Amino acid sequence: MRAADLIRYTGLSRFEKGESFKNLQISAYIPIPTEIDYKRGYISRYFIQRANDKAGRITEINEIAFSKFVNAPFYTAITLDWKITGSDDEIKDCNFKSIKFVLKEMPKIQMYLPNLLQFRKIEATQ
Repeated sequence: MRAADLIRYTGLSRFEKGESFKNLQISAYIPIPTEIDYKRGYISRYFIQRANDKAGRITEINEIAFSKFVNAPFYTAITLDWKITGSDDEIKDCNFKSIKFVLKEMPKIQMYLPNLLQFRKIEATQ
């Protein structure tokens, strides 16, 4: 038995012993970058998908919900850094690489995130 299978089995058996995954409510979330985020240059984004359906719906959630789903055996949970400042080419390149990094866990994430410039800060021209 592979280590990943053993970890998943342990998680599933824990839920069978009385812990309920029914308490995990999915609420979609759209991040709103703050000035601090723009100074930092990126935001962290969190996504979940049912573990047994790689073609299923992907939902963006907030960090608090992510902490509840990250160990839930029936869901795949990923996080990625999303660049929001810089030139358009820089932002596209960084965000494309972030998506590529998580494709194994969530193959359809690139369809959920077609706009690589989402949330970028548009500088005012003088």
